[in-house]
Amino acid sequence: DQKRLQEGWEMVERNLTKTTSLVKDFLSFAKGRPPATKVVAPNALAQEIVDLYRETAAQSGVLLALEVSAETRPAALDPDGIHTCLTNLVSNAIDACQMSDKPVTHVVVRVREENGTLIFEVIDDGAGMDYDVKQKVFTSFFTTKGGEGTGLGLLTTRKIVQQHGGTVEVESRPGLGSLFRVTLPRDRLPPPLQEEAGNS
Repeated sequence: DQKRLQEGWEMVERNLTKTTSLVKDFLSFAKGRPPATKVVAPNALAQEIVDLYRETAAQSGVLLALEVSAETRPAALDPDGIHTCLTNLVSNAIDACQMSDKPVTHVVVRVREENGTLIFEVIDDGAGMDYDVKQKVFTSFFTTKGGEGTGLGLLTTRKIVQQHGGTVEVESRPGLGSLFRVTLPRDRLPPPLQEEAGNS
């Protein structure tokens, strides 16, 4: 009947969306292009992500905030790559907040610079993770989202960060939330492509 047909079509749409997401994530991870670096403002990159997710967060009962340091200087980054990293981290943080029983949760995106090192942090007070989950978050196809996740987001994030000469780490406690920290030493950042072209 019409109801069963509608339910069947909705299931097809959900599976198609999930498959499309998996393929996109896999291609993004597998293509391994070198970073297309140029000098950009890290604070502005973070602002773009917060603006992009503010409405989504609000609809989920999550307060999304940005904290930046005025002392953060422009840096040679792949803006698309860093955008992907922050998108993955903020999206995961909002999902973690949705899995929490707290009536109001928070996600903070923080950008700062310490001793010649650029630092991006995404902090949430959502569900948090235990030790075993923390050990697996950067492994292939591991996800805490069941059928909704591909397990490639954090793997892609780590790969992009490593291409920038940096590291990504996580601190988390069940029921209290998580902190993901991307650390990018300036002396390890790849040179801007314009500079490379000028020197060739």
